[in-house]
Amino acid sequence: MVARWISILDEYDFDIQFRKGTQHSNADGLSRIPARKCKKDDCKQCFPDSIVQSQTEENANCRICNRIHPGSCPAVMTEENSLLNTIVCSVIDNTPDQNLDPNWLDFWSMEEIKNMQEEDPAIGDMLRLKNNQDEKPLRIDILNLHPEAKVLWGMWENLEVKDDILYKQFLREDNTILLQLVAPQKIRETIFHQLHHNKIAGHFGKDRTINAIRTRFYWPRSTENIKLWCLECDLCARCKPGPGVGKSPLRQSKSSAPLERINVDIVGPLPVTANGNEYIIVLGDYYSKWKEAFPVPNHTAMTVADKIITEFICRFGCPLQLHTDQGKEFESHLFKIMCEKLGVQKTHSTPYRPQSSGLVERYNRTLKQMLSMFVNEHRNDWDEHIPYLMMAYRSTVHSTTKCTPNSLMLGREIRCPVDLMFGLPNTVNDFCQIEYVEWVKNTMREAYKNVYDHSGQAAQRQKLYYDRGLKVRKFEPNCWVWRWYPPKVNQTLGLGWTGPYLVIEKITDVTYKIQKSEQTKSIMVHVDHLKPYLGRNEPNNWVLNNTLNISHQSDESLNLDMSVGQALTPVVYTPERQITKTRIGRTVRPRDIYSP
Repeated sequence: MVARWISILDEYDFDIQFRKGTQHSNADGLSRIPARKCKKDDCKQCFPDSIVQSQTEENANCRICNRIHPGSCPAVMTEENSLLNTIVCSVIDNTPDQNLDPNWLDFWSMEEIKNMQEEDPAIGDMLRLKNNQDEKPLRIDILNLHPEAKVLWGMWENLEVKDDILYKQFLREDNTILLQLVAPQKIRETIFHQLHHNKIAGHFGKDRTINAIRTRFYWPRSTENIKLWCLECDLCARCKPGPGVGKSPLRQSKSSAPLERINVDIVGPLPVTANGNEYIIVLGDYYSKWKEAFPVPNHTAMTVADKIITEFICRFGCPLQLHTDQGKEFESHLFKIMCEKLGVQKTHSTPYRPQSSGLVERYNRTLKQMLSMFVNEHRNDWDEHIPYLMMAYRSTVHSTTKCTPNSLMLGREIRCPVDLMFGLPNTVNDFCQIEYVEWVKNTMREAYKNVYDHSGQAAQRQKLYYDRGLKVRKFEPNCWVWRWYPPKVNQTLGLGWTGPYLVIEKITDVTYKIQKSEQTKSIMVHVDHLKPYLGRNEPNNWVLNNTLNISHQSDESLNLDMSVGQALTPVVYTPERQITKTRIGRTVRPRDIYSP
């Protein structure tokens, strides 16, 4: 096929020249055919009105010129060429058409806008007044009109009726007059949807949305309506910061003796050392500020429990309370059994709330800073420096207690290398054993008293500075909330707020139990990670609906008062399932896909 065309073209002498597409006014129909969506030749979506100008007279086609400028060429149009001319260029009429569709929306024609204005209780009355009289009516004549009609009456001079449609004159900053369509009640929310929710609207904030609507439409109290609708937008509530996370008053944990309450956390992953260590188990005592750091290759429940027992509890004894975050190693069945066997009360913070473990979280930064000053250029020998840095930290005075952790935990100060180098005298004289015991008791009594005073002062100072700019939030059961989820924030193009969630129970002033659906577990979250759900379409109360649908009792036996304003306590129905356990006693969760 190609060879035949080549043999035919060889008979001619021709030159190939490049020509821009704008100069091809006589191009064939196939190369300029638009993408059609329907079979109608007069469809404006398939063939939008446009002006096609011919730049080269020598290549201009008379049929095309006649479509653009009727009568400019003597060529006669025939019916057989009508479809071809429709494909080559669209029909253009230079004469104004009074029946053109509105340029703001494609949903309604001018006649439909006119009918909706006449049916509107406020705009209809004002439209009839403008058509019947030129002078502004008296105040006594509008007392019985709609409140919005009274607002329009106040701007009588700025109202204009054009083609039986009411407009409002709007003065721009450049002193030009813009006609705003007075939007009826029926289309206001649709207008907001087109200029806010639409992809080409961009989900901008209230200021930009107000300006976008103001250049086209007007209705009384439009600014207040737009602000409210922007607050009710679910996508904006999830993506934009808005009021942000809350800030509740500082709640401080009190400790009156060493080992009364300790805090454990995991640091890492760090560069793998020659010994294979990659993580650090950090432990701190709330009272004495004593810190421990154990390099480990992993942070499994077995590794963490073994280090805590062998390296800390076997040397200092069992603490009364152990506080952690909700890491898997701390919430495991093994860790729970360890605390039960040792008689230790296990507590944990809410998810993604490092402020609840501030003792070790703040020390983690100090530890990393100290390690960064002593590691080699490859940063793979940090585990060799930890024992020496821990000795240095425990030998210095803490800013809160005004004492060293050694003195409060051991009852004495350890002898440092500098003491041996310069032969500094020992602070303890050569007492007998009984006198030494009494001396230690008196010293510790004074030290504890000083720690109590200094810790109280530090706590007051911390609360004074922290409680500045509080954003206290309170929620009641059965209300809907958004939840701040940091992993989503850290994702590229992620949404920070998830939900909505149903508030199941208020545990404390700052802790709430929420649940997203009946297929998910309830979770404990901090109130600072919640904000109210302001959406107009309230999510289905699946807890209540599921209870009413599954219950086999009659309506009389339920004895539910469905009066307005009464809150119903949510009851979650859970079908009976066969419980399966592993060898160590852990309950195996069945697959929800096969659940009844």
